[in-house]
Amino acid sequence: MAKVNKGCLASAAWYELPEDTREDILAFLPLECLCRSRSVCKEWNALFSSTKFITNKWAEAPPNKKPWLVLCKENNQRGGWVNCSRYCFFTRTWKNCISLSFLPRGDEKIQYFGSAQGLFLVDIPQGRNTVCNPLTQAFLQLPPMSSIKILMTRGIVSWKADTQETYKVVAVGLSPSNDALQVEIYDSSEKSWGVVRYLPETVDKFDLSQGIIFCDGFFYWIILDREAGMGVLGFSILEGTSTFTPFPELANDNAIWPKLLICGSRILLSGGVGPRRVWSMSMSMYTMFEIMEVVLWEFQNDSSSCSWKEISRMPPSLCEVFQRTSFHSFECVGVEDCVCFTAYQCMDFAVYNLKEETWSWLPTIDAGDGYPRLMAFKPRPDMKVW
Repeated sequence: MAKVNKGCLASAAWYELPEDTREDILAFLPLECLCRSRSVCKEWNALFSSTKFITNKWAEAPPNKKPWLVLCKENNQRGGWVNCSRYCFFTRTWKNCISLSFLPRGDEKIQYFGSAQGLFLVDIPQGRNTVCNPLTQAFLQLPPMSSIKILMTRGIVSWKADTQETYKVVAVGLSPSNDALQVEIYDSSEKSWGVVRYLPETVDKFDLSQGIIFCDGFFYWIILDREAGMGVLGFSILEGTSTFTPFPELANDNAIWPKLLICGSRILLSGGVGPRRVWSMSMSMYTMFEIMEVVLWEFQNDSSSCSWKEISRMPPSLCEVFQRTSFHSFECVGVEDCVCFTAYQCMDFAVYNLKEETWSWLPTIDAGDGYPRLMAFKPRPDMKVW
């Protein structure tokens, strides 16, 4: 009696299942298995590169539904290369699985400026404004900007062009003609930069170190307005109009170390609040900012005005952990319904859950020395860089 090949039987049984059922099963593959399985056959390679499957099936499966928290740290002992780790909220584990070693960078470090729908915006040697997908290892060095001579800040945002999913890179900087601040936008569907318009003349061009966030066709940016003080500028990408919302008022003449972040469709301001202390040393005066507590405000936008509403404060027990390491500054990022915090030389991550209104800790991680850079990253093996 001839032996029956069990592999053939398993293969036949697999293809007897309805196509929809097979896709539902494959949607539960973790990312590492998904990438390896593309080499199984042409059908799987095409399926795992399909935007329809990735967005409707795989990205909606419980293990893949929530974006990752990505931690990047410079490793100065290796020529400035960057260590990247990612935290999965479903498995509640850290993994070192994001590598940008495929980029042509030599021994110089990469600078990160944001992520959107599976793409990173980075700077590499001889490659300012490079967009890459770390899962497919595809990258595109954008052409030079047409009018900005000194770049202040930039970011990347996903965009819908008819039915096609594209992206835009937004850059803010100084014009060579009159030193005015202007916005220039790269459109991936057009493969070119275009000047939108100038920012208000009252924006102080020498106090613009913060990054930008995106929400509902606007980008938001922490600025110093010479007439209205510190606050947040909102700029419409399509219309080129802008609004300004001052920071919330603080008691006891305290100062604020502000961070702007996006959680889903909610815009939040995270503020390290505390006094400024002046120190005298060898005939010189130094001002040092000491964070005593962390406050979260939510952006309120109605038809008549914009304002900030306090929604939570970090518990003292969590603040004390950061203050024991380095809490003169901190980093935070929004990952859907969670706000994640860490600080320089700290292995701890505090998390505020917006839905549950609770504070908690993530598992600790030793990611090496260096200043932390946090990002939310949604894996998209189907997303193209051009």
